[in-house]
Amino acid sequence: MFTNPEGRNLTPAQATDLDDNYFGSRPLGYFSSRIASLISSAGTLQADTTEGVGGQVAAALGLSGVPGILTFTESDRELQIATDSFAVRHHAAESLVRLYHALTVVAPKMGGERCVWAAIAEGPNRTIDLVNQAKAQLLSTPGRETFWKTVLPGGADKATSSEQMKMMNKAVDVMAAWLQHAMNLLVRDDIDINAAHNKVKHGLAVRSRDDNLLTFTTDPPNTDGTFSLSALTGKNAFDIFNSPTLDYLARPKSTGRKQGLEVTTLALTPSVLLAESWMMSVTYGAMFQVAASQHFQGRDVPFMTYPSLPVAPTPEQLLGESIVGMRHPITSPPDGGAVDRKAGIAFQSTFMPIDINFPGTTSRVVADK
Repeated sequence: MFTNPEGRNLTPAQATDLDDNYFGSRPLGYFSSRIASLISSAGTLQADTTEGVGGQVAAALGLSGVPGILTFTESDRELQIATDSFAVRHHAAESLVRLYHALTVVAPKMGGERCVWAAIAEGPNRTIDLVNQAKAQLLSTPGRETFWKTVLPGGADKATSSEQMKMMNKAVDVMAAWLQHAMNLLVRDDIDINAAHNKVKHGLAVRSRDDNLLTFTTDPPNTDGTFSLSALTGKNAFDIFNSPTLDYLARPKSTGRKQGLEVTTLALTPSVLLAESWMMSVTYGAMFQVAASQHFQGRDVPFMTYPSLPVAPTPEQLLGESIVGMRHPITSPPDGGAVDRKAGIAFQSTFMPIDINFPGTTSRVVADK
């Protein structure tokens, strides 16, 4: 339980003890339970406030139950699930990238003091540095040639049939794709997803809502000043937002120049966010289990089991070119110059700038005709 410091660096014995502790955890169980709790709570308004944790919370507050203070609506619950689904996806993405970075970039240079737990804990503070180093490793020739060793269990190279080999190769490709997807989530800057996660964590400086329908249509308004409902639902209409959304403010940089405040709206579809979370979590779990089995090799020590091989879907199969969100500036840059970052809509792999005709803004009543 207690360790006496023996110098500025870890000793080999200390490093081993620390990783004995770290690799005894079950991170895939954590993410699985977190995802399951969000799925099971959807549509369930009444929490158990008399037994289990609910009863313990009530007792700590000196109450017989907590329904009087835990008041929320169906809408509140749905927005909480959407926001937390976004948060768990980002948590899974960063956990996966930091584990890969520790195992392939930092730990190999640690020699006898190799400690994966310390390598993660003391990894780069700046997300951009973390991702740049991890991506450079993954895309290097050694990184591509050895990635399978970080995610497949021992003995995978001794597959007994071509079918087994085909399945393992497919799983490796799928997990590599989700690792790259995780990296992109952390550093994408045409729409700053990492900033959104920071705003959720630090002060909940966001606005989640479920009444934000935004539709693009090429049909013009009617001459009588109304707008036909069919123009918003027909073949010339395209929904930009038709699910819960998350609004946040940030001040990005563009070409090294600080910009003004920018408001961004992200589309949140809990089922998709949780599916992404699961695919990154299972990749993380496979990588963690392989590292744990190498650490405990030759010792009869219990640790997490290897998950089922994830052979589908890839990020492209799950997400396609769906809309990620939309951004637009609301103030000029601090230096008073022109805005560098125009308004636009972000898709999964592309960004489409848009020009907004503010002087031409008008309102119409939607008529069912």
